[in-house]
Amino acid sequence: MKNRFTSILFLCSLFSGNAFVKAQDSREILELKNNLTKTSDEKKVDQIIREIANHYIKIKSLDSAIAYGKKAIPYNVRINYVERLISLNSSISKLYISKEDYKNATPFLMEAEKYLKNSSDFESKVIVNYNLSLINSINRKYKASTDLLKTNIQYYLDKKKVNKQYILYSYEFLFSNLFVQQNYGESYKYLNTYIDFVKKNYPENLAEAYNNLGKFYISTNDFRKAIQTFKKVMPFHLKNKDYENIALTNRNIGASYSGLKKLDSANIYFTKAYEYAESVGNKEKMADVQNLISHMHVAKGDYEKAETAIGLATQLWPDNLYNISYYAQIKVYNMTKDSLLIKEDKGRQLELKNIISNLHKNIDGANTQNWYSDPYLLISDYTTLSNAYELLGNYKNAHEFFQKAMREKEKGFGSEKMKELSNLQSETEISNERIRIKLEEETKRIQLQKEIELKALRFEYEKKQAIAKTEEERKRLTLEEDLKQKEIQIKFDQEQKAVVLRYNQEKNIARINQEKKDAIAKADLESSKTEKNMWAVGAGLSLLLLGFAGFSYNQKRKDNRKIAEEKQKSDDLLLNILPYEVAEELKEKGKTSAKHYDEVSVLFTDFVNFTSSSERIGVQEILNELNICFTEFDRIMEKYGLEKIKTIGDAYLAVSGLPVSNDQHAKNAVSASLEILAYIQQRKIDNANALDIRIGIHSGPVIAGIVGVKKFAYDIWGDTVNTAARMEQNSSLGKLNVSEATYKLIKDDFTFEYRGKIETKGKGAMEMYFVNSSI
Repeated sequence: MKNRFTSILFLCSLFSGNAFVKAQDSREILELKNNLTKTSDEKKVDQIIREIANHYIKIKSLDSAIAYGKKAIPYNVRINYVERLISLNSSISKLYISKEDYKNATPFLMEAEKYLKNSSDFESKVIVNYNLSLINSINRKYKASTDLLKTNIQYYLDKKKVNKQYILYSYEFLFSNLFVQQNYGESYKYLNTYIDFVKKNYPENLAEAYNNLGKFYISTNDFRKAIQTFKKVMPFHLKNKDYENIALTNRNIGASYSGLKKLDSANIYFTKAYEYAESVGNKEKMADVQNLISHMHVAKGDYEKAETAIGLATQLWPDNLYNISYYAQIKVYNMTKDSLLIKEDKGRQLELKNIISNLHKNIDGANTQNWYSDPYLLISDYTTLSNAYELLGNYKNAHEFFQKAMREKEKGFGSEKMKELSNLQSETEISNERIRIKLEEETKRIQLQKEIELKALRFEYEKKQAIAKTEEERKRLTLEEDLKQKEIQIKFDQEQKAVVLRYNQEKNIARINQEKKDAIAKADLESSKTEKNMWAVGAGLSLLLLGFAGFSYNQKRKDNRKIAEEKQKSDDLLLNILPYEVAEELKEKGKTSAKHYDEVSVLFTDFVNFTSSSERIGVQEILNELNICFTEFDRIMEKYGLEKIKTIGDAYLAVSGLPVSNDQHAKNAVSASLEILAYIQQRKIDNANALDIRIGIHSGPVIAGIVGVKKFAYDIWGDTVNTAARMEQNSSLGKLNVSEATYKLIKDDFTFEYRGKIETKGKGAMEMYFVNSSI
């Protein structure tokens, strides 16, 4: 993820999805809708409606999912099922957000927030707060957005049970939000606490965290620290061979050197960044670097080369607001050299009028962006308009836009704001450095003390060994010395842990004290109504693409689309591993818990004489046959709503009735099994190498959940699984064998052949039935 501004479209919910298309109803949906017409039981109606909504999610039919999600609300309101109402309202709102329909998303988020008011479900509170903050920012209600994000972080600091992934997003969105409000001091403070959070919880994201800090330094003109920070990031990208981020970091280092007027160094890094963008054919990145090269030529005083570079940038990315802005600025500046001739030159006058028209459109574009108007861009456009009107002799408009530029500079980059930021940075760095040095000194002292004690111990036991008279006594002394060495090591390990703990505590105390100072200073500032800020000229336009605010709206939308596509791939892959509902729980809460299901039906299939068949027809042919059969089995499982668990060699395990409970679990499992038998029978007619199969089913309770951390898998456990395996082992070629428990659930739906009691391994005698056909 290149920038956390792109995270504002991050969605994770029971009803999640990114790219929705209109699709025809699947057979499962048609069957569910048919069932809906046949029942009047409100509880079953509610269950079917939610199942239909989930199926629409699977086929990415967004509007239908929303419609059925809404239908589920009234019943749950009547029975006051608060937990489900939170989930439904939150999920529907996220579907609307994925359509960028923030207006319709808002009332559902507000409903979820209302139900959460007296709830201790902090995980859901954090998710709802985050999405509400997103909508508030889009509506430019930055204060409300900031308060919600701060509430999320406070839940984490208060050690509430929260989803840490959403705390990460909250941190990233918060410091961006504060930057947008030109609250640089507080933005910097949260950036530092965000980096501490990442170090502790997401060390793999440390490169991105430092990258955000580097961009902050660039955006506030602290170029030396920006270079130090980006050079700290570079080894991460080099190690991972992340060429895209290597190029981005080169570009940012080049921009920092340009800000320091070290233009030869800047050119080296710009060249590296441009070569990569050109090699991958990315016109937008090429345009971005050309824009910066144009600024570099301006710093050198070569305005002709500057105009050539920005002209190329505009050709590569014509609708980019920043390219349009800077191209106009360079053109107008070059025209001032011949300002006396413009009054007589109709062509130049027309060109200036076109530039003025384009800049007015550019300002409209900047002000109508979804959630943020970049002050750098507005200052540049207002200044250029002032100069253009002056060249045309329209001094009234020239003065008006000059005043606008000055007001925007004061608003965003007044001297008091920059002074406040500078003081906060100094205090933070001095405090951190003081605590770090203290930790180092304490660590050195402990290490030295340990070495002294170990040397003293060694000296003592060398003397004892020298006077020892027997081998047995020397061995005893060796063991005794070894034991005392371990005691010393344990003692000093405990001391080191205590020092580190004090270090962390002092950092937290320093942070809390700083927050108190900030709050007092803010209160004093607000109470002083007559105090007037001095303005200082803001950062140069050369930074316009470099800050948090510096990324153009078009680029953000493109990044969002890329992230949406990659997220969809990730979601699809996850759904190949886990059931939909389990995958959603894992995405939303970062973990899943094992669940007990009272009534399910477990299905086992096994190919008969598989080993001898593989020897007869060859390994490759048998694997091809397995693949063909298992693929068809997968289709059949989906048709009847069974959840495939896994394949074990030539065996296939599936279950009906979870993760969403279903009263028809046994009937669906048997129907699926009979279709498998019919398929295999036809397969044997069509293919001489087709395999014979037997199937077994048993119904009862199971426990289901995720196994492992790496290469994890969804699995089921319990006696029901073992019994289903015994049913399969005691089945016959081309037959479906079911237990008495399953028989009782489906005896009115199928015809059977009673087999009597049959002895089974580890289970004793059990009654079994062959299922022949449906009635």
